[in-house]
Amino acid sequence: MNRIWAGLLAACVAGAVQAQETMDLGAMMQALGGMAQSQQATNAPATVSPKALKEALPAAVPGFERVEAGSEKQGAFGMNTVVATGVYESGDKSIQIEITDIGGMGGLAAMAMLGWTNSEVDKETRSGFERTATCQGFKSLETYDRTDGSGEIEVYVGGRFSVKVTGSGLDSFDELAASANALDLKALAELKPESAP
Repeated sequence: MNRIWAGLLAACVAGAVQAQETMDLGAMMQALGGMAQSQQATNAPATVSPKALKEALPAAVPGFERVEAGSEKQGAFGMNTVVATGVYESGDKSIQIEITDIGGMGGLAAMAMLGWTNSEVDKETRSGFERTATCQGFKSLETYDRTDGSGEIEVYVGGRFSVKVTGSGLDSFDELAASANALDLKALAELKPESAP
């Protein structure tokens, strides 16, 4: 199983556990298996096209040049995802934007989002913070570590897109926030899936 699918399945499990901490893990895994078999028995839910998702990546972010951009469609267990990734650099500083269409996962997509979007986080340490916030009107989770200038902003958009903006070697969290705001999240939310084959 590739890295992206492993991460998405881990997110599903984590989201479900957050939503209902008393849930029996064996019963949950059995339910996940049943959902996968059900998806295999029918056509997988449609996803947006890789080209459309790649075009949602900004050509540049403030102070950074885009040095890489690509997208791919992947499938497993009768489900599909599309991932677009852009890499932006400025000297030793780097930002990566990853947009994933998890709508092709059907019910698993909703499960992945359930726990996270229902939580409220506000933690501070000597070196940084973790907090829930909003980005262009969508709920987000922000983390930042001042010791190495690393951080992440994660946003769920339109009930089907997971957006992650990660940075390293940054001067401040403001650079990460500006990069997230370089995305047009409202336009992303309006992207429509391709017609089923």
